[in-house]
Amino acid sequence: MRLLPEEWTASWSALRAMGGLTAGAGFSARHLIAFAVPLSVGAWVGWHVAPAFMSAQRENTLFALLAGVIALGSLLAGFMVTLMLFTGRIEQASALTLEELQAYARRIKFLLSSQAQTLFAAVLSAVFAIVWLCFFALSLDVAAQRIVGAVCFGFTAVALLRCILVPLQIYEIHEATLDDAVADRIKQEQEKYRRD
Repeated sequence: MRLLPEEWTASWSALRAMGGLTAGAGFSARHLIAFAVPLSVGAWVGWHVAPAFMSAQRENTLFALLAGVIALGSLLAGFMVTLMLFTGRIEQASALTLEELQAYARRIKFLLSSQAQTLFAAVLSAVFAIVWLCFFALSLDVAAQRIVGAVCFGFTAVALLRCILVPLQIYEIHEATLDDAVADRIKQEQEKYRRD
């Protein structure tokens, strides 16, 4: 008898499959650095900016800032979910050769994994903004608020930087589709001339 619901076990399987897309230690190290650098820069900014908002005089400014972070995180999350739905579609898969389809499927899975990471960063930035609001409302100590503020800014920086990559990913998907369409048309034209 399974104790965990199917959604959790399926999600765990999806996370393991996303992890299986890596091509070795070098690949993982590059992606870890690409994640850690904006997270660290954002956390550093958040750590130094958070004390400025903790006074009672700046309460409205803090609420406006965190409302903006929550709205941005929600907007990015919705956009990423929609993008992931469209990225995962392979049109005219039956027209592709097995090798082309396998290469295309690998690339699509990698892009979906990248987009999922952006989605997670956007959601976590909104979550930590809400946590920061709760910590502020409970008047928790300055160190706790600074830590949560740093994490909030860190994930916001990751989400924003990764969103810069989204247009390039969209271009890549369309380029691959268009290149396949052109290659198919070339094959059709060549076979037409061979018959004539």
